[in-house]
Amino acid sequence: MAAEEINVEMNIDAEDQRAMFDKSKIIARRRMPTLELIHERFSRAVRLTLFNMIRAPIEVQMHLPIVKSYQKFVDEFPERTNINIVGIRPLRGVGCWIVDPGVVYIAIDNMFGGEGRLAPRLNLREYTATELRIIRRLVDAFLNEYEKAWKSVYEIKFDFMRQETNFGFAKITSPGEMVLHSKFTIEINGRPGDIDLCIPFWVLEPVKSILYNNMQGFATEPDQHWTDLLNDQVHEAPVTAVAVLARKQMLLREVTSLSVGDIIPIEINDPVTVYVDGLPVIKGQYGTKDGRYSVKVGTIQHPAEFLKSPLESARLGPSMMRSAEKGELYEQLPEGSQSHPENLGSMPAGDTISTIADGLMPDGPNA
Repeated sequence: MAAEEINVEMNIDAEDQRAMFDKSKIIARRRMPTLELIHERFSRAVRLTLFNMIRAPIEVQMHLPIVKSYQKFVDEFPERTNINIVGIRPLRGVGCWIVDPGVVYIAIDNMFGGEGRLAPRLNLREYTATELRIIRRLVDAFLNEYEKAWKSVYEIKFDFMRQETNFGFAKITSPGEMVLHSKFTIEINGRPGDIDLCIPFWVLEPVKSILYNNMQGFATEPDQHWTDLLNDQVHEAPVTAVAVLARKQMLLREVTSLSVGDIIPIEINDPVTVYVDGLPVIKGQYGTKDGRYSVKVGTIQHPAEFLKSPLESARLGPSMMRSAEKGELYEQLPEGSQSHPENLGSMPAGDTISTIADGLMPDGPNA
């Protein structure tokens, strides 16, 4: 009786049994996080490239890559289509890029002065020589950006081989082999079209572990133009320089008893500290030059020094300083009371900051 029950439980359809242990179906269900990141980077880059080429509003949408049989991939396309065969180095094998006729005709319309708003006639006629040259330009742009998207993970190169219009002359693998199908939808002036990439799955064997790795990161490439531009803009940022000449501690009773004309005795700090946006950057000697209050620079501490030991210098940061050191009491200073930031970084010892103390001291000698 027990044996019969076991036989009933194990009576599974043969096709279902094969599906349970079919490695290709297991592979098809797995996601490839690294490849998705590569395709996201490609989508952003190719959008800008196509905009510079076509000069029209463009949106690029990435679809999740799918592993399927080559025969199923071929069945999704009409009998005649644009197939661009490419070699893949250093991987051994070939792949193909398929450009939808909608993308071709709308791109051509925009490149020759149209607006690409009329629906293209997607007939099965042969492409003209001009259309084939523009398709080649589009494919070259796709290959270039796709190589860049892969560069930080695995450096591959695509070599354009030829164009075909029939899959019968563009067999990149046998019909039963599994292929990686990547689809991108491109909208030009609101009219969508697809570009498809097909690579035999066995070609990707050397990089499969990378594609399935969920923790694969990208090594960011520095953008020198952006770095130089940011550096120039930072040097043009305005900062506030405040020289605290004196500080007086008083009782509230003494403050409330003051009247107009009273004199508050103070002692000038020596050396005087100049706070640049709250950081004590400059120390110098207070004096006058050409009839103006000035600070003779003695030492300069570069702002980067405050970042080297944050625990030690945290108490000097703006959040822990008194209002006088932060410059909050001097926000309404006259325009001439602030120094220009470009002079602080290149100021050698012995120079003077003639405008720092203007407005900090009253006109009369009885400060």
